Amino acid sequence: MNDSAVRELNEANAVIDENRENAEKIAIIDFKMVAFSLAGKDYAIDIMQVKEIAKDGRFTYVPNTSPFVLGVYNLRGDIIPIIDLRIFFNIPTPKKSVDALESLIFIHVEDQTFGIVVDDVDKVLGISKSSIQPPHPIFGDINIKYIHGVVENQGRLYILLDVERIFGVRVREEEKEEALEVEEATTKPLEKKVSRDELDVSFIRDALAPLAKFYVSAVNEDWISERFRQWRSMRSHEEIQLASLEDAEQYLQPFYSPDTGIIWGDELMDAFIASLPDNQAKQIHVWNVGCGKGYESYSLAIALRERYPNNRIRIYANDSDLLSISNAPMLSLPEVPETSRYRKHMVQGVGGSWTFKEEIREMILFEYHDCNHQNNVPNMDIIVSRDVLSYLNPKQQMTLIQDFSEKLKDNGLVFLGKNEAMPHNSGWLRHVNGDIISFSKV
Repeated sequence: MNDSAVRELNEANAVIDENRENAEKIAIIDFKMVAFSLAGKDYAIDIMQVKEIAKDGRFTYVPNTSPFVLGVYNLRGDIIPIIDLRIFFNIPTPKKSVDALESLIFIHVEDQTFGIVVDDVDKVLGISKSSIQPPHPIFGDINIKYIHGVVENQGRLYILLDVERIFGVRVREEEKEEALEVEEATTKPLEKKVSRDELDVSFIRDALAPLAKFYVSAVNEDWISERFRQWRSMRSHEEIQLASLEDAEQYLQPFYSPDTGIIWGDELMDAFIASLPDNQAKQIHVWNVGCGKGYESYSLAIALRERYPNNRIRIYANDSDLLSISNAPMLSLPEVPETSRYRKHMVQGVGGSWTFKEEIREMILFEYHDCNHQNNVPNMDIIVSRDVLSYLNPKQQMTLIQDFSEKLKDNGLVFLGKNEAMPHNSGWLRHVNGDIISFSKV
């Protein structure tokens, strides 16, 4: 066989191999994604998280929300928050006329539905999961932690977004760097003989971080020790240690401050109001760290309006859960008793639910913010951060406490959780009024 024939045979075999590989890739389509564009680059989302695709521009404006929240949208009776993904990622946004239609993708994450605005929705692509490559910073203009992977399809490179990470859903695995910090902060060598109880408490301290993201430190160690004595009396020796998330949640059940995740009751409201000092300032600034869905922020607004009826009040409400912070301005209650102190500050809608009046909503600025990052809020008269510090690792706790010290006015107060405290000898004076714990600078 001459050289020419050998070369032709090799080329033919190469074509056959390439066709076989392509056929195998085409045959295995086990992942579909919705492709769209942002600032000229191709992105995609898992189709299993997409509820609907639409075009519209009629959004109801919601005051005092972050810039990336364009408003709300009525999707067949459901009120859906609308997030401009371009503004959220600091991507240039093209100028459009007021009545221009926006490309919308309605996505579903856990029990929440919301719409995201993109430049253009392209198409649905079917690919093989094995073709998804790990993310790399050069592939997008957004933070790599929001990228699930990259996919090449028909000569185009798609950046596959991790919507659960983007919209604040807690991931199951800790990053290696954070795990290392936790290990260094919570694991201490035993330099002397310790009692059985001390050893058991040490094991519980170490288990709470990986199981429940709860970090034992000077902020909460007194409560941890007291809780252990109760825990020991409730369980047999074999069941003292924490073996699961369920165990950790049961151990932490008494930790949380009263009326967490709901509108504050009269007892807590009265104790909070009684703990507030006189303030002659024309405007009172309040920082609500970890405001969640907004129940605490609205409770604060009513309490502060009662305590300071003649002052202007501005509440900076922050949370790192995008779903919660986006829905907070639209908070509604199914019913409000006539005797409730809240009722005069609320209006009833057509569907029967109650929302806060505009003058109360305007007191609060809800913003997406991670308290581990710098926040350019003004100096504060009041800081409310109930049960937040305990869910930061010890290094982050000290950073946030230092931030409190720098942002708090000399006559201001910091309100922590019922079972939290500033570290001893750290320059803070403790005040107790029922279930309300506050601290002032020495």
